[in-house]
Amino acid sequence: MPLNYYECFGVPVTSSQSTSAFQLKNCPFVTGKCTKAFSSGFINGACTLINPSNNTPVPCCPKRLYGDNYRILSDVVRAAWGEKIPLILENGELPHSGKFVIPFGQKQGHEIRIPYKALMGASKFSIDWILALVDENRDLAGFVAVEVQTIDTTGNYRRQYWDLAQEHDPKIIKKIPRPPASASNLNFENVNKRILPQLITKGHVLRRENLCTRGLFFICPTAVYERIIQRVGKLDDYPIQTGSITFLSYSIDETSTTIPKSLRLDHTSTTTTDQLSLAFSSPKSLPPQGVYEHAIRVALAKRLEES
Repeated sequence: MPLNYYECFGVPVTSSQSTSAFQLKNCPFVTGKCTKAFSSGFINGACTLINPSNNTPVPCCPKRLYGDNYRILSDVVRAAWGEKIPLILENGELPHSGKFVIPFGQKQGHEIRIPYKALMGASKFSIDWILALVDENRDLAGFVAVEVQTIDTTGNYRRQYWDLAQEHDPKIIKKIPRPPASASNLNFENVNKRILPQLITKGHVLRRENLCTRGLFFICPTAVYERIIQRVGKLDDYPIQTGSITFLSYSIDETSTTIPKSLRLDHTSTTTTDQLSLAFSSPKSLPPQGVYEHAIRVALAKRLEES
């Protein structure tokens, strides 16, 4: 089965609010219009798609994880520094006393970028979020780094978008023929090839920072976290510390009555950069020994029979 929409422009596609959301094309999770587009330029509004293998909704746009007023960042602050430290968003009033946390990232201040390596000119190294802990003297007391990742897709879901547009905003597609149905799926393998090496590299950079004593936090959909564990195996648990990587995984709370629907924190675990690096380079979920030999023998036998 191909991918299908669960949420479009922040609204479940079965909701009575779908038409207005589809026509406005706003992003309800950050300010402004939706920026998620097909290569053709059409804004597709794909917040959450349905995993065809098990029919569960999976966030596919990172901005979807900023729902509930950046709740994921508040969860990181609690995990890193406890319940009493407030997170102050850009439109919030700074406390007159006590410690607090200022975020730098998507629509909050600006993304902090650093030179990746000396003598590399304009090459920059960036992390999605820096959460800066400010002490009673309004000085930097520490910080944590946060990476946010959802999931890419294979194939395309233009047909599914066209069908939604036909129902909710037909004027934008009246000159476009209905696209043919296409195979599509969630690209979990890209997590293994691209995301894990980035986490390991960034974890090593951050462990050299004196004030980064709570390590790196990685936020992702639960389906992505489960695929990571399938790839690397069970990671040893460690306390949050310098050089640690803490995973927080979320899913859409399908029972939520709000629009947009709330997020649900499903899993929290902490390991170290070294443990993740070792697990990534020595995967446990391997095919049986000799599987290539067997496949080659079968193919060879078939080829010889045909000659």
